[in-house]
Amino acid sequence: MAVKFANNAYSTLSAGITDAATSFDVASVATFPDISGASDYMYLSIIGSSYVEIIKVTGVSGTTLTVVRGQDGTTGTAHDSGDRVELRITTAMLQDAFSSSFTNITDGSNIIVADSTSDTLTITGTGGATVTNTPGTDTITIDAPAAGASKGFATAMAIAL
Repeated sequence: MAVKFANNAYSTLSAGITDAATSFDVASVATFPDISGASDYMYLSIIGSSYVEIIKVTGVSGTTLTVVRGQDGTTGTAHDSGDRVELRITTAMLQDAFSSSFTNITDGSNIIVADSTSDTLTITGTGGATVTNTPGTDTITIDAPAAGASKGFATAMAIAL
């Protein structure tokens, strides 16, 4: 699944909605990101007169949004026609983006692996040197570089970190 973003994306509700509605119309979807991919989605905030609800939009057809209500610690609530629907930065959006985008980064030889299960971050350089954090101790281990790798790499990494 890929969370989608757009700058300054907003619309308004075309009609009032109940606290349990899972699809509803907005005035326009022109500024929202394209979520036509099978697993694409976006988080939107509905701003009412006294309450903000975060929703997860899983589908768009014309100006009709298909949604999962009450996301990121909010509760599904009734909203009025004309209430703003905005793409704002939310905790859920950032968590989803980081967990899907920054799990493993590689260019084929340099690799960065973030493992949320073991809470470790490992960086492997082209010369075979490896930098690994130790969860809960705030320590970083730099393994000796492989034969032919620069000893200065390990020293530079220790200084940089």
